[in-house]
Amino acid sequence: MADYSQMTDEQLVGCVPSAESGEAVAELVSRYTGLVLALAGKYSGSADYEELVSDGLDALLAAAPKYSPDRGAFRSFASVCISNRMKNTVQCATRRNERFSELADEDIPDSAPTPEELVIIQESAAEITGRMKTLLTPMELGCIEGVILGMPYSEIAERLSISAKSVDNAVTRARAKLKLVFPEL
Repeated sequence: MADYSQMTDEQLVGCVPSAESGEAVAELVSRYTGLVLALAGKYSGSADYEELVSDGLDALLAAAPKYSPDRGAFRSFASVCISNRMKNTVQCATRRNERFSELADEDIPDSAPTPEELVIIQESAAEITGRMKTLLTPMELGCIEGVILGMPYSEIAERLSISAKSVDNAVTRARAKLKLVFPEL
């Protein structure tokens, strides 16, 4: 087993793709955590610090297999990779914040009903319910109420102690009666 702590950065990076890479990666991360934290602190004015640290460590791990000695020292290469990833994170955060602020500046109409509209809705609902009670038989009314509540026919049938086919027939009759009074249904 190799002693990764005695290796140079370049030697360590060469060991990362190997079968024992878990220990090599851990050594690499421990060596570069200080750099990642420092760069995250530098860029954290415009983005979330934890997000920057996470992206920085991810960039470090992505840089290791892409490194080749002809690019100079690994420390310089890793620093550039980490810094570029963090700059990209900051740009994305800035664009996201700009979009949120644009949305906040727009006048979004309030879709909640006013108290007067609520009273009208309640009165209309009471009127419709009253008309339904006069038009429909108790079984048809129970079936339609179940459908309005989104219940499956089997559940309505169980609740009313009838068959699912009876529920289907009652709903069909009720809809036909209600369409005569409420053609928009």
